[in-house]
Amino acid sequence: MKTEKEQCSRLFILWLLGICLILPLNACQPPYGDGRRDKGCRMCHSVELDPAHDIGCIECHQGELAGRTQSVAHQGLISDPAHPGHMRRVCGRCHEAQVAAAGASSHFTLSGELGTVWSAFFPSGQAVSSIENLPLPADPPVEPAGLVADLMRRRCLRCHVYYRGENYAFIRRGTGCAACHLSFTINGPSDHRFRKKVSDRHCLACHYGNYVGWDYYGRFEVDYDQDYHIPLGRAQGSERPYGLEWHEMRPDIHHTVGMSCCDCHSRGPCEQVTPGKTVIGCTDCHSAEKRDRLGPSGAWRKPPVMNTLVTGHRAHDVSRVDCVVCHAIWSFRDTGRALVRQDAPDYETWEYLSIQGSSEIEVVIKTWERLPEYYWIVPRMQDKVSGAYSTGIWFEGFVQRRWGPVPVAEDRDGRLVVVRPVMDLSLSYVDSSGDVVFDNLRPVPEDTGYSAERRYRYPYWQPYHPHTIGKADLFRSLFTQMWLDGLVSADQFLENGEDLAAGN
Repeated sequence: MKTEKEQCSRLFILWLLGICLILPLNACQPPYGDGRRDKGCRMCHSVELDPAHDIGCIECHQGELAGRTQSVAHQGLISDPAHPGHMRRVCGRCHEAQVAAAGASSHFTLSGELGTVWSAFFPSGQAVSSIENLPLPADPPVEPAGLVADLMRRRCLRCHVYYRGENYAFIRRGTGCAACHLSFTINGPSDHRFRKKVSDRHCLACHYGNYVGWDYYGRFEVDYDQDYHIPLGRAQGSERPYGLEWHEMRPDIHHTVGMSCCDCHSRGPCEQVTPGKTVIGCTDCHSAEKRDRLGPSGAWRKPPVMNTLVTGHRAHDVSRVDCVVCHAIWSFRDTGRALVRQDAPDYETWEYLSIQGSSEIEVVIKTWERLPEYYWIVPRMQDKVSGAYSTGIWFEGFVQRRWGPVPVAEDRDGRLVVVRPVMDLSLSYVDSSGDVVFDNLRPVPEDTGYSAERRYRYPYWQPYHPHTIGKADLFRSLFTQMWLDGLVSADQFLENGEDLAAGN
């Protein structure tokens, strides 16, 4: 019979032999040896995807799956596969119709913004209908079209799907499809879960500042001058998640009752695969025939029905008067917007306007303005479409910024609408030698427009739909009745209404 010592020795030898056999086998296994195609990537990248998109990293991001080092694994890597330049090949493999619809939508082409600005400066020139055919200007610009194109590419068009947004917490976003369907922080994606439902947070990543979107939440942008900013906020290093400070105004009643953006804007860019309405109108919910409407948020199942005997609610009034003429509580009125391109460093002069919604400008000014001038470098700014940097930086300022009274005028079709001075622009350009190349370049006014008064003339004043809905304003309702009855003109409405509202 074997001794106990011999049995222990045999067990130890068997255990050691097993270890020797297992170690080589384990060393031969690739990092994705459990059969998951993306295990190799997840050895370094800890991400969690939603079940529908848990298909392996290289399916979207490409790269070298068998690579054992970062340099090898990242060969051919696509960091942003949802970008408009990649989305047809990547996202479109499964979502072909949605990607095609999104690519043709105004959220991708920016046809409305581009068309409005370009036609205002060059009414008889060739139209620009898409961000992809926005001219690439000469550098430096030598003609007005080049200056306007440079302004739009480097300063204005910061809210589109080709650009990740300014470097502030709440407006940093993905590109292409990811702009709406992934959540981001200032450091990158907060997770890798694609969401079909788009939250208001995603909408406000672009629709912030004194444009439609922020007003829905009752926010009016504080002026750029540092004297208007909150001293306590500056002392505590306020993060300014949108890069701007704001006044708290009365929000839209629909927001107050809990409705989200998508309750009315029911079909996003990728959902417009078939013809049909993309926005739910006022009468879709507030008429007796269509009252039982429930949006994605589930709020306000039984909206109030409008009284069809009241001015503006009558059947023959609806086609002549926009609802916001009476129901907008306040509106954006930023006049005298001046934009200056400077190629020579002049950081100290602009220090008091360093906070103007641009992280580029804020970083440049705060970095250099406290240093001696001989340290200053030539300013550069990024093209938000191509990603390239070029000489010069665009500064911005206003003559005045107000939220009321609400201005009203007739549009091209003779309908009474709310207007705003969104195209009250002047562009200037100072080159690297300090010479003024362009001074006060303005949109070309039409001989006819919304009003004979210059301040309400097209194209400076444009119709828009304030998202500040509340109870109807009595004064505007009375004037609307008089206008509908032919007793006053829109010009008289503007002039007298403004004077009376101001207490004159």
